[in-house]
Amino acid sequence: MRLQIKGKPPLVSIGYRSPKSERDLHPCGLKEVLVHNLKELEKVDPSTQAIRISSTVGKRLKTQILKVAQERKIKVLNPGG
Repeated sequence: MRLQIKGKPPLVSIGYRSPKSERDLHPCGLKEVLVHNLKELEKVDPSTQAIRISSTVGKRLKTQILKVAQERKIKVLNPGG
């Protein structure tokens, strides 16, 4: 790899880094925010942020969060089934 011979995996170099403006963004272009409850949902900006519901949240609270997110037009990255 050090000699960068054909057939070996490429060596990671400076050109592999993404632009600073695009780092820490979801592929949809929005910044991810982890949400555990409804109070945290109030701080989310729908134009620049998308939410990911924590795995520790139960089914009842998750449906409430999904309902409020739909009303506020917030993108949910893991809505479930």
